[in-house]
Amino acid sequence: MTPEWPEAGAPHTIAFARVRKHVEQRPFLPFRIVTNSGRAYDVPTANHVGLLPISRMILVGFDSGDSVDIPALHVAAIEPLRRHRRRRAA
Repeated sequence: MTPEWPEAGAPHTIAFARVRKHVEQRPFLPFRIVTNSGRAYDVPTANHVGLLPISRMILVGFDSGDSVDIPALHVAAIEPLRRHRRRRAA
């Protein structure tokens, strides 16, 4: 029995490829995954995310030990995660 492979141009395949691009970018730049429901998940380091290519599933882990599984089909946007820089005292 052969696994069913998603077509190359399918929306979930494109979203998965976009997330993978952000994860593999060097130097790594923190980003946020926004889902169709409006929920947002921050990915501060490459160690906070796992990718399952065959199922097109994105796993985001949190420092608390919890995690969330996001089907690539539900990814609405990927945004840069901007951190506020501290200003140096004069």
